[in-house]
Amino acid sequence: MRFLRIFFAATCAVLFVISSVLVLLLFNIERKAFSSETYQQAFENQGLYQRMPAILGTTLTTYIAENGSAVPFLQVLTAEDWQNSITLLIPPEELKQMGNHALDATFDYLNGRTNSATISLLPVKAHLAGEAGLQIVLQILRRQPACTTEQLTQMALGLFGGQVVLCNPPEEALGLMMPFVQTQLQSMVAVFPNEVTLIPGTASDTPDDPRLKLNAVRSAIKLTPLIPAILLFGIAVFAVRSLVDWLTWWGWSFMFAGGASVLVGLFGSPLVGGILGFVIQNQGARLIPPILASSIAETAGAVAGEMLTPVVIQGFIPGLIGLGMVIAATLQARSEKSRAGSLM
Repeated sequence: MRFLRIFFAATCAVLFVISSVLVLLLFNIERKAFSSETYQQAFENQGLYQRMPAILGTTLTTYIAENGSAVPFLQVLTAEDWQNSITLLIPPEELKQMGNHALDATFDYLNGRTNSATISLLPVKAHLAGEAGLQIVLQILRRQPACTTEQLTQMALGLFGGQVVLCNPPEEALGLMMPFVQTQLQSMVAVFPNEVTLIPGTASDTPDDPRLKLNAVRSAIKLTPLIPAILLFGIAVFAVRSLVDWLTWWGWSFMFAGGASVLVGLFGSPLVGGILGFVIQNQGARLIPPILASSIAETAGAVAGEMLTPVVIQGFIPGLIGLGMVIAATLQARSEKSRAGSLM
């Protein structure tokens, strides 16, 4: 009977160590992985804000392709055209702010604070309406084939409602064509969207909401601390018959759990980062815009480091408590042995 009690107690102790490490990992992943601040810091550290022109360029190209009312000039611009234009239009600090807003909108959606995610294009629109926008249009025209005489005539007639013709006018004709270019720029700014959607609207708490499964997983993670608590109770039931038993069994369990957590926190970043990156790229398609997901996945290693830093601290505390309990158990056992010897 005693052998069975020790066996079950030891099993509970081993499971307590394993579950404690997993609980600390999952708790910190749930807390950090769904915070936009975590990724903003990672983007800053890894220079990923430089990707914002590509993200905006792809987003705008998709939006304009789906919007039949866009002026022809906008429809012929490629994602690369937009990327190059945005790089020239918007200062790096404003691009960083737009990146932060995109991350905030995405994680507000994931955390259920909104039912869609959008990004404001007002900074792009404001710069596009100025001198920088005019230079962008001229650069785009210069990349087109040389204008024929007929095309130059059509461009001139465009001032009076003629069709838009994109071609590269000769230098001597630029002065003549500037009013046309400015008119087209005004038309372009007028129909330019104030914002574009990163994640389409989804009614919350409906079967179509892709966040339902995610929320269920996150809720389950928040309940995982109950597992180590139940296992501690199991150790007490099967093994504890005295104060020394309690200090010894719980002390060693806390020590091993804390020590293992510290080791995982110090050396587990590559493994956790790899798993996190794989999950984001392969399972996040319905929850994160694809082009943003690839950038977020690249930050997985840095994010894992931020997640595991608290694990080291949180593991050190129970490890220290366990050490204190083992020392107290040793002193208590010696005291009891001493008292028993004096009575004899």
